[in-house]
Amino acid sequence: MKHVFALLLMVLFFAGTGFSQVKGTVTDKATGKPVAFANIWVEDENLGTTSSEKGEFGFASAELQGKTLVISCLGYERTRLPISGGNLTIALVPSAVALNEVTVKKSTKRTKLVINKLDDNTEYSFGSNGTPWIVAQYIPYKTGYAATPFLDQISIVTLSNLKNASFKLRLLRVGEDGAPGSDLLSTPLMGLAPKGIKTVTLDVSQHDLQMPAKGFFIAFEWLVIKKNRYEAVDPETGAKEGPARISYEPSIRCYGPDQRSPNGWIYHQGKWVSTSQREGDAISFATPQFQLTLSN
Repeated sequence: MKHVFALLLMVLFFAGTGFSQVKGTVTDKATGKPVAFANIWVEDENLGTTSSEKGEFGFASAELQGKTLVISCLGYERTRLPISGGNLTIALVPSAVALNEVTVKKSTKRTKLVINKLDDNTEYSFGSNGTPWIVAQYIPYKTGYAATPFLDQISIVTLSNLKNASFKLRLLRVGEDGAPGSDLLSTPLMGLAPKGIKTVTLDVSQHDLQMPAKGFFIAFEWLVIKKNRYEAVDPETGAKEGPARISYEPSIRCYGPDQRSPNGWIYHQGKWVSTSQREGDAISFATPQFQLTLSN
């Protein structure tokens, strides 16, 4: 009996070593303080997460040794780091965000222009089951915007099973390859999605941003954090329906297959991918719709 018990302990030991958890903390290299809500992917894998408010993260997954993490966070340089152990400290280097110079003063008599106007159609939406997606829509520049050059408000339709689910919006330049590039802002735009189907509007007028001549991207970033976690329950029994029905709120309204924006992108496996290149899977439905209000 003793031999059987010893053998069982050895089996459990080796099984445990094969499924060791990778965890760590994301910090600011300049200050040593934790970095909250960093976007963390295992490169070329369908596996990612978000750092907590304390900068902590973890992957309860096997065989990650030797693979590479890709860490992206507004205000910091994008970082790649090989997974060399179970406990990681990732120090992000602050980046200098080159803000556009404002050469036009805002008028005291405001005129507003709404583009990509939202309507009541919420037939299509896209959400996260634990993946830290970032989805983006390209907003092209048109000469008719010259009279109202400033970014004033951004509106989206959110669908949430929770009260006040947190999310990020990012404003991105157009990169050399046409994909989303560097950030236009040095501070994050944080939003809260109320419970139900709601239109949420973020005010960006205080940033004095003008519409870039090449256009720009508006991007929605999911936060895979505890307060956004929702597990569906059976409406009749009240019992939880299991891991397959776990989501990270909110979902957002997207274009359908017959009305899709010609230039939607998703941050997937640590890199940007065009949604038009993924026909036949769910990512092809991931082009979000943003309503943008411009002003003078």
